[in-house]
Amino acid sequence: MTPDPMVILLAAPFVGAAVLYASRGRAQRALAVALPALYLVMGVTVVVRASWHFPVWAPLFSLPWLDEAGAFTLRLDPLAAILLLVVLIVGLLVMAFSTRYMGPANREHPIYDGEGNHRYYAFLSLFIGAMVGIALAGNLLVLFLFWECTTLCSWVLISHHVHQAASVRAGFKALVMTHLGGVFLVVAIGVVFGLAGNFSFGSIARLEPGPQAVVFVCLLIAASAKSAQVPLFTWLPDAMAAPTPVSAYLHAAAMVKAGVYLMARVILDTGTFPHWAGALMAALALVTMLIGLVLYFYQDDLKRFLAYSTIAQLGYMMLGLSLFMLGSKTGYVAGVFHLACHSVAKALLFLCVGLIAMRLGVRSISQISGLWSRMPITAACFFIGVLAVTGIPPFSCFWSKLTLVVGIMELKGAAMPLIAVPYYLEVVLAFFWFLRVGQRLLFGEPSPAVLAIAPDGPAEGTALANAVLVTLAALTIVMPLIVYPFVRSL
Repeated sequence: MTPDPMVILLAAPFVGAAVLYASRGRAQRALAVALPALYLVMGVTVVVRASWHFPVWAPLFSLPWLDEAGAFTLRLDPLAAILLLVVLIVGLLVMAFSTRYMGPANREHPIYDGEGNHRYYAFLSLFIGAMVGIALAGNLLVLFLFWECTTLCSWVLISHHVHQAASVRAGFKALVMTHLGGVFLVVAIGVVFGLAGNFSFGSIARLEPGPQAVVFVCLLIAASAKSAQVPLFTWLPDAMAAPTPVSAYLHAAAMVKAGVYLMARVILDTGTFPHWAGALMAALALVTMLIGLVLYFYQDDLKRFLAYSTIAQLGYMMLGLSLFMLGSKTGYVAGVFHLACHSVAKALLFLCVGLIAMRLGVRSISQISGLWSRMPITAACFFIGVLAVTGIPPFSCFWSKLTLVVGIMELKGAAMPLIAVPYYLEVVLAFFWFLRVGQRLLFGEPSPAVLAIAPDGPAEGTALANAVLVTLAALTIVMPLIVYPFVRSL
């Protein structure tokens, strides 16, 4: 019997990981682009074919003692399609960028003779596969299996520079804190299976109020650990010790979006939770947004600055999802929409920083100015990323943030001003601070670090990296159009 296309799509990145681990040199770099391109083509094909009759189910494998619980199934519906496309599009661009970043020309972290690259590309492909598995998970058990796979991949990739103590510590911290969330996810799954007899997301709605409350709180803790929400957010800034393409994938498409997706999936399939659950989730999201905002005022390291920005943006997504339980379906749609719109904007910013650090050897805001004079393409793309992530039209996050505003306005009573005021405050202050950082980096007199490099040109070997940045810049316009048909179907 021919395997289902969804099963083939899921298996492809895992097989690709083995191929990448065994390859070396020029063949490895070629495969690092060709294989993710294949995953993307397969993913688009599966989504287009399935879009005519969502949802589509497929058996993954079976165990006789769990078959009655429907234990190992895949599902593709509009919500899964959104995350799947984000994972595969950003995954391809990050892998392509990595072929230039992971080499001797990288002044920040030069890599000679491809040292460790086989491990790097293999685990990045595994990361893509794990996120595909989360997107296609048909129930809580399947999601948990791939959830833990992302924890393993992030630990290995954050700790990639094994001879640097900071990298090893950051990887271990991410492993411990995100695995803590996994423990609460196991508790939630155990309660659902013990009381409902299966692992379905929808079974949560049929639980009594007490067990349902326990499940919701456990899932929220699991999602908060994965998506760096207060108080479980401190691993994410430290994870900036990872190679910058890993940071881009981690923040734009991978692990931090897994927690958002978990809550989006559970809320959608359950229908709703009690009002108090929405209020709790909204309060944590607002606190996360404001703490992220305050902390990135104090950052000089560009990657840590973007990390705290990501923490705040994840708060937007969680806030939007929480509005479903407070009476606004539009808010929920905005949270999912922002997951996709933010992904390309933040990937663009991180990869711009990666190319800056690769060429200059530094990523300190205080040491960089006048970047336009030497790296005009990178400077233009960084500025587009700033406009996109802060929500300036016509770029991606404008549309998702506008939808979230509409969702907030739909709320009744005191909830509307209590949520609207801190949200607007964060949006305005973040815009002005990003604009200040962008002006400092791109314009003015070139700093010594910028003057020390030659202008971009063929001899600098930046053509592919710049092509990736330009593609992401274009996606900040196009991505809302790509995912809108699926967002509209939620």
